[in-house]
Amino acid sequence: MKFMQNEEVFSTRDLDLAAVLLTLKFKMIGVDIQFEGSKNLPVGYFSFPKTPDILEAEKKYWAREIAVEPIVFSSFKKGLKAQTTNFYKNPNNNYNKNYKRY
Repeated sequence: MKFMQNEEVFSTRDLDLAAVLLTLKFKMIGVDIQFEGSKNLPVGYFSFPKTPDILEAEKKYWAREIAVEPIVFSSFKKGLKAQTTNFYKNPNNNYNKNYKRY
């Protein structure tokens, strides 16, 4: 699955940033799973509608000027990680048939 960059889509593979954006109530529109690295592990690219507000939130995130409720953040982070790392275990996806972890 190749992710297509789009001027209307903000995409990040940073799990913490994606969890922060969800905590701030930005709507995620999709997750693109790609297998990367020498161990061919799944990596999620999280996509959101690109708006001035989301770009401002990203800027504040990298400047460490943003604060979120920690329990909500942790919940979103765990959910995103599970969605990404468990993707290949789903018997209904196309990647499972050819996926080798080692």
